[in-house]
Amino acid sequence: MKNYLLKVNNSPVESLARFFKNLLEQKIVDALFVQQSVNGAAVQTLVKDPSAASDANPLAPISLQNAARLVADLTNSGLQEKVGVVLRSCEVRALVELVKLQQAKLDNIVIIGVDCLGTFVPADYRSLVSNSKLVPDQWTVKAANGETAIGGVDVRQSCQICDHVTAEHAQIHIGWVGMNAGRELLIQVEDELASEVEKISLANGGNQAQRDDLVKKLVDERAAAKEKLIDQYSEKLNSMDKLMDELTICLKCGNCRQACPICFCRECVFVSPTFQHDADKYLKWAGRKGRIEMPTDTVLFHLTRANHMGESCVNCGQCESACPSGIPVGILFQVMSKRVQDLFEYVPGRDIEEPLPLTTYKEDELEPRH
Repeated sequence: MKNYLLKVNNSPVESLARFFKNLLEQKIVDALFVQQSVNGAAVQTLVKDPSAASDANPLAPISLQNAARLVADLTNSGLQEKVGVVLRSCEVRALVELVKLQQAKLDNIVIIGVDCLGTFVPADYRSLVSNSKLVPDQWTVKAANGETAIGGVDVRQSCQICDHVTAEHAQIHIGWVGMNAGRELLIQVEDELASEVEKISLANGGNQAQRDDLVKKLVDERAAAKEKLIDQYSEKLNSMDKLMDELTICLKCGNCRQACPICFCRECVFVSPTFQHDADKYLKWAGRKGRIEMPTDTVLFHLTRANHMGESCVNCGQCESACPSGIPVGILFQVMSKRVQDLFEYVPGRDIEEPLPLTTYKEDELEPRH
């Protein structure tokens, strides 16, 4: 990767929007998939007209969904033009897993990664913005040293323990953590694309040792916090009774399934006739036990999800943000998925060539490890 500097004029967001506009004008990409600010929130957009990139803001600390699913929809069939997709680390890693699951393709895709220290719960973000407590430009400059909380509110719990600050597999990467983001942003470019990106006026980035040191420090701190939280929460899940207690307020609404980028089944078994029981069956169960909780099958629903996608869970936490009952689904899945991933020494999204554990067989894969 070659390092360049994007000089910031007025604001990092405006300067980055101009950079995206130049990518389109110079035909480095034919279209751009990027988050844009809208009404105190942000939405994912597909941009063809360079002038329509003026509201692009992937630095805004908000995410309504893991964008990997949308990129999968875009790439799954017939993509002929080159599209730059601007993604955070959890989105890139989820996209890699979807490629392995044959739900997405990387043909004609240029991955544009962006540093991420986390996103706020959407309702918190809108409240902070509407009360002028959070201005995206100012937050970016402040958070560049690792301080994410503002107005007594911090980014989502899953983000606080995410040890992936930079985006893997990016052909172009936008760095702001560890930078003086009010003056310049780091643009890292794969050698194959460097000659094209150099059409845009960028300064030489040189050695970024200070930034690298801060990123490593943040990664180490978050990894330690993640390990501690998983250990604490594991005690709540060391028996079926405790798991049932944790999920007792589950509505089985399916929001976590809809929000998960890895849950890609078009028809879920839990909304099929298999789980549409006759009234007499409900009454029989209630008669046998004295009472049953409604809706039924909530624990089975979550265990089935963990079984289906636990190995590929990238811990983006979108499931937890989507839960109307406030169940800490994100950390629950981190506990369950970590056990599977550790067993097979598998890190989702690490390597596009690394096969999914459950699609391969190794004679000694379940032997005790020391």
